[in-house]
Amino acid sequence: MSTTMEANVLLTPNWRDWYHFRHQQACFASGTAFEDYVSKVLDRFHDDFINPAPSGSLGDGGCDGLAESGTIFYACYGQRPGRFSAERELASKINSDFVRGLAEWDTFHTWKFVTNAPFGPESLRVITRLQQAHGQTAARPLKIRAIRPEGLWAEVVSTLDAMVLNEIFPGAPGIENVELADLLPLLDALGTVNSASDTGASVLPVPPTKMDFNALPGASRLEFNSGRLLAPRIDRWYSESSDPGLYDAQGDRFRSIYQEVRSITAEPAEILERLYVSVAGANFRMDGKRANAAFAVVSYFFDSCHIFEMPPVGGGTTGGGDPDVVAH
Repeated sequence: MSTTMEANVLLTPNWRDWYHFRHQQACFASGTAFEDYVSKVLDRFHDDFINPAPSGSLGDGGCDGLAESGTIFYACYGQRPGRFSAERELASKINSDFVRGLAEWDTFHTWKFVTNAPFGPESLRVITRLQQAHGQTAARPLKIRAIRPEGLWAEVVSTLDAMVLNEIFPGAPGIENVELADLLPLLDALGTVNSASDTGASVLPVPPTKMDFNALPGASRLEFNSGRLLAPRIDRWYSESSDPGLYDAQGDRFRSIYQEVRSITAEPAEILERLYVSVAGANFRMDGKRANAAFAVVSYFFDSCHIFEMPPVGGGTTGGGDPDVVAH
């Protein structure tokens, strides 16, 4: 499965916090770096966004982008840190961009000034004066707005879908290296279950001898108990699958991943965490439903004897045997 496909399936609303943080980082950039970032996100937000290239003595007409058939005009300014006259420069930039845009572009009815520079009294007075001069009774009424980084997030960046966000901010944790990517649809199906009543299930009996033999810690047993509520839903998902061999194939892959992990560490809690990640991606615990779905799937294959060792018949309470020996 490709990274973009995984992003579509795996990302949940909580992951937008990660993208929000990356947006904030981009907005700390100064000068043209910030302006380039704004142009990039606006290009993905509007399907007809165009940032005109400066043309000789004509320049760009104070325009950093037109959108919506030329009805929205964007001017952008990245703060220049360490400037003694930063507030006066910002006020001057707002006024000069507006005056040039008004004189050279006659199609827009919304003018937006996007900046990461802090507004002081002079720049605020400029914006207010322009708004009042171009109110509803003016010869050319305009909607004039200043957009700061949080406004840019709320109005533009946060509305983009996961595939686009991952193109702008590649490398979101949890959307790469999902080893059992074909289980993602099952995780999504389990994520729609809100309570045990949805499954009609009760907690299945914990196999205490296998738990004890593999020395699973108490926290892991609680996770398994929570996940086992969804076992009937997993049974139904496999029975309704168009691929009759899917369960066996995924069980075999689970066993293989378990054996690989077992060769790296013998710590039961660490083995489980690596198995959870192989199912749901890194930092899966950031989303409660995603985490519970991972607990459900891993406990399901634990109970079906695909992973961890079965205690020997008639004795033994502590594991640590050959990881290749798995009873069925």
